[in-house]
Amino acid sequence: MAFRKYDPNPVAKAKIDWDREHMVHWVYPIGLNCGFIMDHADGISYYDSEGFQIYDGSSQLMCVELGYRKEYMEEVAAVASEQLKKLPMATNFWGMVNDATVAAGQELQKIVPEGLDAFWFAPGGGEAVESALQVCRWYWKNQGTQKYKFISLENCYHGMYWGTATASKVGRGEFSNYMAPMVPGFLAAPDYYCYRCTLNHKYPECGIECVKQIDKIIQMEDKETVAGVIVEVEHGTAGSVPSPREYLPMLREICDRNEVSLIVDEVMTGFGRCSEGDGNAFACQITGVTPDFMTMAKGITSAYIPLGAVAITREIADGLEGHFTSGPTYAAHPVSCAVAAKVMEIYQRDRIFEHAAKVGAYAKQQIQERLIDTSPIAQSVTGYGLLLGIELVKDKETGEDYPPESHKMMRVQDRALDKGLYIRVCDKSFAPGNRFVFAPPLVTTEAEVDAMIDILDETLKEELASEYAEGSRA
Repeated sequence: MAFRKYDPNPVAKAKIDWDREHMVHWVYPIGLNCGFIMDHADGISYYDSEGFQIYDGSSQLMCVELGYRKEYMEEVAAVASEQLKKLPMATNFWGMVNDATVAAGQELQKIVPEGLDAFWFAPGGGEAVESALQVCRWYWKNQGTQKYKFISLENCYHGMYWGTATASKVGRGEFSNYMAPMVPGFLAAPDYYCYRCTLNHKYPECGIECVKQIDKIIQMEDKETVAGVIVEVEHGTAGSVPSPREYLPMLREICDRNEVSLIVDEVMTGFGRCSEGDGNAFACQITGVTPDFMTMAKGITSAYIPLGAVAITREIADGLEGHFTSGPTYAAHPVSCAVAAKVMEIYQRDRIFEHAAKVGAYAKQQIQERLIDTSPIAQSVTGYGLLLGIELVKDKETGEDYPPESHKMMRVQDRALDKGLYIRVCDKSFAPGNRFVFAPPLVTTEAEVDAMIDILDETLKEELASEYAEGSRA
């Protein structure tokens, strides 16, 4: 990512230079940075050190659900300040109880799928998923079984710890090669990327063959050895690729029939990000499926402060009763839990999920009409709620892709950034397709959606013109 219009003042430039030499940034080459300072935020935008406004078209990492509305930031900051003054740290170990953790758990209980009845909090999303994998194996050992294997999907992302990175399949080895060998007992199944189906089928005539493959893998491996299947309802990191609506109910039936735990990773899709219709907190609620384990983070605090969580059914909780294991120092940190309780209260009080569903439907329609139907390189828009993915292709008729060496997606990202819009992108060097994500904060208005689509429209038109100018398109 490069912001070519940025001209920092001397103080800002000195900080950028120091950062480049001393700080390590994830998902960016060591020794480099993007070259500008994110200084402050307001509304659904952040501003650089020189005051240039940048719409946050992807909620940073699809996590800042309340955006940067001053009223929300001040309300949440007051709660954090009060908790810091009252009880700044309280361990979750040894059965210790505090008001903030109980409040967060009670607010969570109001919005999770029916049947999820017990919770634990983790420092973040990766820790939530890692702990869910560990506890799933632990649960099945307590039942006297030898179940230990996990099945995850191609193009999925679940985190960067050893277990979660082993489960993650997006990135073409980028997230795992450097730490190999990985954790044994993890298997991969075809995913639900219908546009370029790895099984060479066509939806819906396929009958959702990709989910049936999971059943076949369980049979081949022996169901007595398979502990769990972990899935996202919509791939986020791979470019907002949604599963067909039939997928999760079919997977629930497969897991039930084979006595395998279903783990649904809602770290990115939760807390209204995939809200549709009358509004839902979690993506699995769209089809009425309750998993055995559900992992969460990001939106639980609107990403204002780190926190993750796991919800489990009463059956899983009862299967662990009387046993104990260890956890991280910062699990259920009271300041994070106080913030989470307030944020979840805001979601319900201000009907944020209902608003997100309305704006998400509007955004999808506008992208379809203004970009997909008019641009020769915008192939489709997919996704639930306000987690939308736009696929770019060189030729709509043949589906010909832009090769990774064209750096097409980075060019699109840089061009949009110059115009005042940040979007998250991925290309075929990393993900299944050339896609960018449209996932602004859930508080975004329709007028703000229009303004961002204006920028996207200009960006794609300029990219297309540059292809003709460079001779790459006749």
